[in-house]
Amino acid sequence: MQSLSSKESFFIGLALSNSSNYDSSVCVLDRNSNIILLDKFYYAQDIDYFFETSPYTNSSAICATVPYDNKLLGGKWRIHSKNYKALGDNFKINRNDWTNRVSNRCSETFINLKDKGLKLIRADINQLRQAYGLNSHYLSRTSIDCKNLQTSLKIKFGFQELPDNMLSASALEAIICSIFAMEYVNNIQTSTMFKIDDIPVLARKIDN
Repeated sequence: MQSLSSKESFFIGLALSNSSNYDSSVCVLDRNSNIILLDKFYYAQDIDYFFETSPYTNSSAICATVPYDNKLLGGKWRIHSKNYKALGDNFKINRNDWTNRVSNRCSETFINLKDKGLKLIRADINQLRQAYGLNSHYLSRTSIDCKNLQTSLKIKFGFQELPDNMLSASALEAIICSIFAMEYVNNIQTSTMFKIDDIPVLARKIDN
């Protein structure tokens, strides 16, 4: 897989977590689909610093995931129920941000990058995995799911430089985002799911 028609030299994928309690990862691909950087961050300031100082930023197309907003919720049932909670007559709309489905973490960073004229899109990692045929029968982000995903990236996309030891889930997701960034600038078929701060959250066409 090579980028032939775009002017960008690099493609940055950012798998963004919803808080500093969990790791975020960044992947940089060159035009020949070689992984030239994999890194991990916890704090939003570090992500800002990466985009401000990286020699790749100004020559890149960027794809960042949209993290789910799980703040103020505890327990697996409560986290999952947030997406399906019915709003009753006595329910105060958006009290404690209950109805927020996605996090606006690093929004200012992305707005600044867009204002600089960079090609920037957002994506839902679950939709991308489905579109690329990288879903598995295992619970998402478990050890066996990550091992399956890493092996699939090696076989399907030729990333033989990936190590034998298992990478973090966010690193693998960042690789997927960088692939999508490359395909996006080369006019892969997409549709807009919604927008965050006027930045489109795109869905990739599903491979048959």
